[in-house]
Amino acid sequence: MQLKHFKYAFLLILFVTLLSSPLPAEERNNLTIDFAERFRFVSWDNPITLDSSIEDSTTFTRNRTSLGLKWEFSKKAEIYFKSTNEFRIYFNPDKDFNIHEIFIDNLYLKIKNFLNLPLTLTLGRQNVFLGEGFVVLDGSTYDGSRSAYFDAIRADIDLKNIGKFSMFRLFAQRTDELFPILNDKKQRMNENDIRGYGLYYQGSINSNNFDLYYINKKTDIHDNNSWSLSVSTLGTKLSFRLKENLNLTTEGAIQNGSIHNEGIRTFGGHFHLDGNLNKRALKKVIIGGIYLSGNNPGDGVLRGWHPPFSKWPKWSESYIYTLINEGGIANWSNISLIYISFKTRLFRKGYLNTTFNILGAPEKDLTPDFPGGTGKSRGILVINRLNFVVSKNLSGHLVWEHFKPGNFYFSGAENYNWLRFEFMYKTETRRK
Repeated sequence: MQLKHFKYAFLLILFVTLLSSPLPAEERNNLTIDFAERFRFVSWDNPITLDSSIEDSTTFTRNRTSLGLKWEFSKKAEIYFKSTNEFRIYFNPDKDFNIHEIFIDNLYLKIKNFLNLPLTLTLGRQNVFLGEGFVVLDGSTYDGSRSAYFDAIRADIDLKNIGKFSMFRLFAQRTDELFPILNDKKQRMNENDIRGYGLYYQGSINSNNFDLYYINKKTDIHDNNSWSLSVSTLGTKLSFRLKENLNLTTEGAIQNGSIHNEGIRTFGGHFHLDGNLNKRALKKVIIGGIYLSGNNPGDGVLRGWHPPFSKWPKWSESYIYTLINEGGIANWSNISLIYISFKTRLFRKGYLNTTFNILGAPEKDLTPDFPGGTGKSRGILVINRLNFVVSKNLSGHLVWEHFKPGNFYFSGAENYNWLRFEFMYKTETRRK
């Protein structure tokens, strides 16, 4: 189904489901209003080009306002609506002020114990976060953290002593053509229209968590659908308790598919060993690693890892911009990484997370322009993140990231700095 036809089918299914859904005998009429205001100050010098002679230094604020309304019209059914606006004020480069779009961020119907089965149906615009977000989290890469929704149909089956099965059909558009937008700016959401489906299982083995998933993703490369990208991802995640206060998590996946007439065969995975120390100052130490396969120019098959629905700053807020000239923003591919992270308590409700990352590339990239290097060392990335709580409704963070390029990049590639400060205010009011 083409996405331009999906718009009408989606609205029709939503309308029919609303009318035909059987309501449980015990009715409820709860109304919850939630409000969130997020202020961010962001500044960086040259993470995109690693060249200070090119003017790409940027300083701006991101101001996001969200208003949500949840109506629980029975014990087992609810409708949720959320509208969001995010505007930016630029200091460098200088740009005219624009209030930008007011759009529908969430709009879904959720029915629990559908047909008296251990089945929950969720239909509509919704956020979908599975596992640690390695394969499914963000449905709108190009708008940053403004939104993360999918237009989706999801069914969750929770079987006691067996596990939880999640089946879903996801749609993510290039620009939002499904719902009306105030002050429409044709915000780019993704490089192309995307659709996919999958099955995600969450269970346990001897008290250790176990996930297993299959995800299929298709992307229309051209408007005339003359050729497309199709990738299937099969993976698993295991979480073990090795001993008290020591846990190991591993996740790995293989991919098969094609783009035009070229085959795709990739592997991606990560692990982290978490030690909870609970000392007065040092609270946690994490040692981890990442491996995302890369393309070998001499191979007839494309072996570069393709993030299914997970082009987001999972491992770094800044390095996703350095990846722009390799394949697109947050296109995590051809990356190996070893890191160690320390969580330290600085004050009563303030914690500093410091992470040292050594980045590499499984395959050399001999592109003459960018990256332009001859080696496999991407460089060293240091991340400092201070999270703090001011009150019940107000929290914030301060992030500073510093990157020193290796020989994967052109000779003379320069360090960059990236800074972000945030205040987040959230409140919720419930009425019966």
